[in-house]
Amino acid sequence: MYTSVKLKIEAKKKLEELQAKLRLHGIKISLQNLLEKLIELGFEREELLISMLSGRGEDPMLKLLNKPLDWGVEDASTRIDETLYGGEVGSIHRHMYFRSSKK
Repeated sequence: MYTSVKLKIEAKKKLEELQAKLRLHGIKISLQNLLEKLIELGFEREELLISMLSGRGEDPMLKLLNKPLDWGVEDASTRIDETLYGGEVGSIHRHMYFRSSKK
């Protein structure tokens, strides 16, 4: 049993382009079978599909890790407080008020 699905012209062109790219790899597939495989792929990669459709896309933290920002600091690991908050290291930060149990 078959049913018809209406596609925008741009979507149909992209589907045909995908079909042509698959042909370049030696895979001959009809548009109907290609759509069926794409539906199966959607079920297999459901979380990816949901994130794409919900607009969340890539995790912003992973994006930052892949393309870190240059803060103009040679070694931010030792001067992180100064870089982030300004002033001298330990000037007003909580960590200087912690007391060790050792004497």
